[in-house]
Amino acid sequence: MVTDDDRAVVLVVDDDRFMLDFIADSLGEHYAVHCAAGAADGLQRARALAPALMLVDVLMPEMDGYALCREVKDDFDIGDTPVLFLSALDGIEDRLRGFEVGGEDFVTKPVNPRILQAKVAKVLALQQERSQLKSQAQYATSTAMTAMTSMSETGLLLEVMKRFNQCGEARELAQALQESLALFAVDGVVELLLQGGSGIALNGRGPASELEISVLHHMATMDRITQFKTRMSISYPHCRLVVTNMPVDDPDRCGRLRDHLAMLLEAAEARLAAINNASLASRRGDAISGTIETLTRVLADVDLQQRQSRADALTVLNGVLMRLEQSMVGLGLTERQEEALLALVREGLEDVYSSQQAEAGFQDQLSVAVHGLQQAVHGSSGR
Repeated sequence: MVTDDDRAVVLVVDDDRFMLDFIADSLGEHYAVHCAAGAADGLQRARALAPALMLVDVLMPEMDGYALCREVKDDFDIGDTPVLFLSALDGIEDRLRGFEVGGEDFVTKPVNPRILQAKVAKVLALQQERSQLKSQAQYATSTAMTAMTSMSETGLLLEVMKRFNQCGEARELAQALQESLALFAVDGVVELLLQGGSGIALNGRGPASELEISVLHHMATMDRITQFKTRMSISYPHCRLVVTNMPVDDPDRCGRLRDHLAMLLEAAEARLAAINNASLASRRGDAISGTIETLTRVLADVDLQQRQSRADALTVLNGVLMRLEQSMVGLGLTERQEEALLALVREGLEDVYSSQQAEAGFQDQLSVAVHGLQQAVHGSSGR
């Protein structure tokens, strides 16, 4: 929900009056902040306001923040509202509980206004992106489910793997992996780890929350496949998955799903490696092409400069011979002496000419090589 002045509505629920005022002051410049002094009041206001985001204190009397979040997520009208928890507790058990009830992230107490503002802005941006992708994802899932209903689980697995092989980019692969979960009627979060340390994490609505990502990272430190009640994680070096609603009431289907999803993760891991290798090969090819083009330009310049240097040298030597002949008049030499001196100089010049003629063959070979490189570079670049 947004107000008439286009500011997003943020609902803060906390039994501490000072904390309510502090957060309202911290966010009031950019958001329309509403406050509720307890969980019951917060739930009532959430249903009335349909806020863009809720900030909920974890420790409250009668109903704690986790229970309030569960009530919000179970309400059809406001179930998509993102919830940020306010708490001095930020251990992995607390995060797992927050993840389990559908929270987005934790803001630790004492609250730093800048961190609070940054997390609120990030969650609202993610929520906007999710709403844009929601209709597309629903349509894609519906279409896929219709096409796959008559197929066996094994056939479905093969179709999903076939789609993986058609993915040319990591983000496309992550989206295909996330959408495949819906085909097996489970919900979860997937993450692909990319070169350079970055990653792509998605849930069924779009980009994953910070809380979901932290749970993924924690579960990745355990065994390859770890299941606890309805949650199951599968971790490969560059692909991770956490499923939140494993059908534990159907042990046979639960076991098949575990095997199928493990195979999907292994296939995604292999496809991601192929995508990374193709990207690396492309970058290396570009680097080699750039190096060859630079080398071609340098050799062409060397060829031109050497030809010019040879021509300049011949011009200088001819000029020296002409000046020497002109200077003979003033040296007082006999005609025989002049002829002997000129003969000596001419022999030296002929040696120089012969040397340059020998180099001319190598120069022509260099020119041919440069021309061939230019043809190859221009041909490969389409010019």
